[in-house]
Amino acid sequence: MTFELLVANVIVGFAGFVQTTTGIGFAMVAVPMLVLIDLSYAPGPALFAMLFLSVAMVAGSWQNVDRQGFSTLFPGLLVGTLVGSQLLGLLSATAFGLVFGFIVLGSLALGQMGFAPERTPAANATGGFVSGMMGTVSGIHGPPLAVLYQRAEMATARATMAFVFAFASILSLVSLHLNGFFGRDEALAGLALVPGIAVGFAVAISGRRFIPDGIARRAMLAIAAISAVILIVRSVL
Repeated sequence: MTFELLVANVIVGFAGFVQTTTGIGFAMVAVPMLVLIDLSYAPGPALFAMLFLSVAMVAGSWQNVDRQGFSTLFPGLLVGTLVGSQLLGLLSATAFGLVFGFIVLGSLALGQMGFAPERTPAANATGGFVSGMMGTVSGIHGPPLAVLYQRAEMATARATMAFVFAFASILSLVSLHLNGFFGRDEALAGLALVPGIAVGFAVAISGRRFIPDGIARRAMLAIAAISAVILIVRSVL
């Protein structure tokens, strides 16, 4: 293992720890640091590595997945992904970043004021749609889902978001493959990151029981807010 690959595995290991503990954060933590090592790590290899993490999280907590919510969330995710891919060439990245960033921050602020959305079929479909669009444009699917599941038990939030991320990663990888951006080399680069993912996941599973749900929930919402701020700042700079 080369030094660069070792550093990349340390990065994804930490990102995997964050996501396994809070439910979100892998893309926000890992991708900016991975591209400092090698631009080729994003988006395909990082997404492929995150797919393994998402599957591992779901496999370990399948009983906690909100299956009924997912059944209404997934169609929105699929439509949002398709719409986002079509709008990429029509609207500027600045417009997307500002819109999504302020939607997430506004939703989080309302949640802190006691106006968190109920997880109705309409709210699930809307959350999935925004997540699909935001993920397609920015590579970050998590914040809209964190808003949607901010009142759920953390076990339910983590497992359901991991289930969504698994499908979102597959959709994104298929789209990248069809457009010539994900093939054998990118898949091998993603597989090379799996050892780091495995270590981060194992450490988080071992230590998660020592982290109260209230702290994990606040960390989840903080990561969602930071992601939104990063989108806004990236859009105006």
